Amino acid sequence: MSKKTITFRASGNGALMTNAQGCTLTEKQTLALKTYDSKVIEGVSLTPAQRKTYSDLKDKSKAPFQMSDTAKSYVRQIWLAREKGYWKPLKSKYLDKGIYSEEDAISLISEVDGRFYVKNTERKILGNITGECDINSTISGKRIIQDTKSCWSPDTFMQSAMTLDNEWQGRCYMHLYDADEFWLRHVLVDCPDHIYQGEIYKLKMQYNIIDETLPEHSRLFDRLKTSSIYSDNPQYTPEERVKKTIIYRDDNIFQELLDRIPAALDFYNQMRLNGFTN
Repeated sequence: MSKKTITFRASGNGALMTNAQGCTLTEKQTLALKTYDSKVIEGVSLTPAQRKTYSDLKDKSKAPFQMSDTAKSYVRQIWLAREKGYWKPLKSKYLDKGIYSEEDAISLISEVDGRFYVKNTERKILGNITGECDINSTISGKRIIQDTKSCWSPDTFMQSAMTLDNEWQGRCYMHLYDADEFWLRHVLVDCPDHIYQGEIYKLKMQYNIIDETLPEHSRLFDRLKTSSIYSDNPQYTPEERVKKTIIYRDDNIFQELLDRIPAALDFYNQMRLNGFTN
């Protein structure tokens, strides 16, 4: 099998950017190495202990890349899907909301931005990287890729932020679509009806409710609605239900991922269901 046919998804490539424990410099060690470098350049004498530490840090900074357990697990799932047709089942109401709310998310962003966005359906493959962004737009002459993340609740929306996976998904999209910027759009949209009805059913079962319209029960269902449906709730404005985090294209940073792809390909090609080739 040609290595070129093996592709790594933009949405999962953050896993490749995790480092094996103890094999790379920590932030503190990187700072210490820079400090020692400066002292050496300035001609400052180091103590024997400092010289030993400096030497160890230099060696560690030059050590060959080693895949983390997280990266290996990610490549293993790709191997199983591609070679054996096995897909690890992922099912939760949180994931389902993201899937079924995609059009609502794009509509809300369009309303807030004052622009008409449409769902992108073009999947890109470039080398060993593949991905399909949510929105492929051009604004003020710039190619801007956008991805939507529908949060489960106002609480999770308030806490939402760009993660390592989000960042590298965006960097992969900019690489694939030759874009200048990536906009991560966290949104708070209504719970899809079939999921919302499921939450009502759970509430009925939890409290053994037969008639949800009874006054002693209605308060529970009113709370569920105000916690799940926002578009007709005057306490929420469209503008405050959208967040935007921007990262800019930097091919030097992206090269870090490209440099790790060969190790991921080697790991993939050595894999067998009952072990490895060596």
